[in-house]
Amino acid sequence: MMLLKCCICYEGFSTIKKITSDCNHNVDICADCILGHIKEELESKGVDAPLRCPKPRCKAELTYNDVHRLASKELFTRYDRLLMISVIRKLPNFRWCKAPKCGSGQEHTTGDDSPIVTCKACGEKSCFTHDVPWHKDLTCGEFDEILSTRSNTATRAYYERHTKQCPKCASPIEKNEGCDHMTCYCGHEFCWL
Repeated sequence: MMLLKCCICYEGFSTIKKITSDCNHNVDICADCILGHIKEELESKGVDAPLRCPKPRCKAELTYNDVHRLASKELFTRYDRLLMISVIRKLPNFRWCKAPKCGSGQEHTTGDDSPIVTCKACGEKSCFTHDVPWHKDLTCGEFDEILSTRSNTATRAYYERHTKQCPKCASPIEKNEGCDHMTCYCGHEFCWL
């Protein structure tokens, strides 16, 4: 069996099929470097940016089937989940549950007309309009007034001290316990520190 030299790590490898059907270059990238490229691209860009062939100057995009064929089972499962979350997040009436340990989500078809969303998984109530835990004893209008009032510095200070925005999608993240490794609903992972 003939060994080829990887153009990225310079290690020898056995030939594999083309990275994508659109690639016009010889296969000169080993499976480990392809896997590393897919992992790095997902971590740095997520699934909303095109996943391209790692060969310099090759602009071919990897398809879903290419990723399935080239990635490890674990990495492909993560990729598939991130794709699903990306599609769900774009649904205008979809909301994630605000309970810290729930992670469920649902569509709320009545929208702003009936803003209380009750999670079907855990029963936690949240506000559809503001996408926050339900503001008990306040209408959405009253909640808006509180948010816009300059005198409510204690609340703002709390949010500034206890939440950070996701670097990718700007959603507010509150760390309640555990390690500093955070994973946003959009799938982006970052360090709290």
